[in-house]
Amino acid sequence: MASIVEQCEVAPPSCATDKLTLPLSCFDMVWLYNQLVLRILFYKLPIDKNSFIQKVIPTLKHSLSLTLKHYLPLAGNFVCPLNSSDHPELRYVKGDSVCVAFSETDMDFDYLVSNDHPRNAKDIYHFVPHLTEPKNVLGVQFAPVLAIQPYGLKGLLWDKMKKHKSTADHVILTPPDNIVRGTFIITRNEIEKLKNLISSRRPSLTHVTSYTVTCGYVWACLIKSEDNTDIIIDDNVMEYFSCTVDYRARFDPPLPLSYFGNCVVWYIVKTRHVDLVGNEGFIIAAESIGETIHKRNKDKEYVLSGEWLEEDDGGEDRRFKPLSVAGSPKFDLYATDFGWGN
Repeated sequence: MASIVEQCEVAPPSCATDKLTLPLSCFDMVWLYNQLVLRILFYKLPIDKNSFIQKVIPTLKHSLSLTLKHYLPLAGNFVCPLNSSDHPELRYVKGDSVCVAFSETDMDFDYLVSNDHPRNAKDIYHFVPHLTEPKNVLGVQFAPVLAIQPYGLKGLLWDKMKKHKSTADHVILTPPDNIVRGTFIITRNEIEKLKNLISSRRPSLTHVTSYTVTCGYVWACLIKSEDNTDIIIDDNVMEYFSCTVDYRARFDPPLPLSYFGNCVVWYIVKTRHVDLVGNEGFIIAAESIGETIHKRNKDKEYVLSGEWLEEDDGGEDRRFKPLSVAGSPKFDLYATDFGWGN
């Protein structure tokens, strides 16, 4: 269990602007009704509790305050009009702040970070910060902010989202407590073997990468594992895979390197269940993922036309529960050192 050492509100410095409103773009709004990605970074800092309270906590709070000056929307709220044609926005007003909790636990650090064994997911939830509940004020819902920023197609998307009755309710979700979390490592040598296998079976494929073969392998294994349960799945049922794509450099002209904001779209891949559980399940999975990525990357109008937004709900398929891949090695999270060095 984790116990709170200190809980406080951290605000931007007093010199920050009094008010800032940032309308959401379509690249922001698409994530509002998707489940949140909750990221926890573990870092081993060999100091005692008193040093942590007296030295580390004040430094972290001061650093966060200075950082919020440059990213004010993170200190504000997500504002969602419930009964009007207005679009949602991020809104900061002077006095807004971020809730920060410093906790301690007697859990074994090595148990939490080890790749040697699966762990009960409930053991990890103790370290996830909890957002405050959304508040309704005069037909407008205010919810704390996690992700931010701007760009165009939003009328179509907002009209669609308003049809989802529970859109605003899904800003905060309660995670299930019957899940085991494990880490599976695929080595560089194993990835090369998978790529060679694909190339030998499908020599004409144009998009065979470490990403496509790794995702294809995981997807096929997941579907095959489901097939070994008591659940009966019709052979012709469609299975779905979803991957996210950084689109900043794909526009013409590309967005500047200084752009800070969401500019991520998804590609949806679908394949029959019977194909994925067969002897060539991995081959078909990797082929489907690679061909979809190759096709979408060549289609310059795919994103601007909004076509990708129509692929996110599986149409009439009630089994639409895609395996989704989030994050990117480009984020370089393993290099995060919080100023203390690796």
